[in-house]
Amino acid sequence: MSDQTTTGIDAAMAADDGPNTVDQSIRRDIANAIFDQRMPPGTKLSEARLGELYNVSRTVVRKALFRLASDKLVDMRPNRGAIVSRPTVAEAREVFEARRLIESAMLEHSVAAMTPDNHRHLRELVATDIAAHDSSDRQRMIRASGDFHRGLAAMSGNTVLCGFLDQLIGRTSLIIAMYQTYTSAACSHHAHGELIEIIERGDVSGAQRTMRRHLHDCENELDLADSPTDNELAQMLGARGARS
Repeated sequence: MSDQTTTGIDAAMAADDGPNTVDQSIRRDIANAIFDQRMPPGTKLSEARLGELYNVSRTVVRKALFRLASDKLVDMRPNRGAIVSRPTVAEAREVFEARRLIESAMLEHSVAAMTPDNHRHLRELVATDIAAHDSSDRQRMIRASGDFHRGLAAMSGNTVLCGFLDQLIGRTSLIIAMYQTYTSAACSHHAHGELIEIIERGDVSGAQRTMRRHLHDCENELDLADSPTDNELAQMLGARGARS
């Protein structure tokens, strides 16, 4: 079982015909900027500006943007251009539900087959995660957390599900950027450490329960309350707002 981790974006591009192309590089660069929260939701992606930056035609840029749109990371708006996606509350909840289903299912096939080298690799990923938290660098924390989940998923050997999960992790970065509260923390490395201990015991059902609980906790740290109704908004503003 391999210890190597490949993101869904990289795997998808490796599967494309021919050598790495500029549109694939554009796609990777934008995806990584989203994953690392360097490019927030709603960022305008000008075809002209991207063409200047990469010294390519707008046709090449447009190809990359359409691929990113298929990954649900970019919204293509008719006559207004492309922007980094802005997930709704409903979409955010669906993303976490999908992650709970996929990541717990992948553990069913990977836990029993893991080797001591696999366990050691997971420990290394958690160590990187801890170092990122100690640095208080938000981008490093987001990247390290995603790398842990990607690395664990890769041990299932199912590249198709890994590709789906990588897309969901990218969308999770957008969700966190939009809905994280001032008091909420990034994905907890403590939960990752607990999960590894259960995995090392070979406890498949325990690992699945812990993964689902961990992702529930991550979701609950976000402010995913529905938008207030007109009456609720008036109450928030007090009697003056209610009379308006």
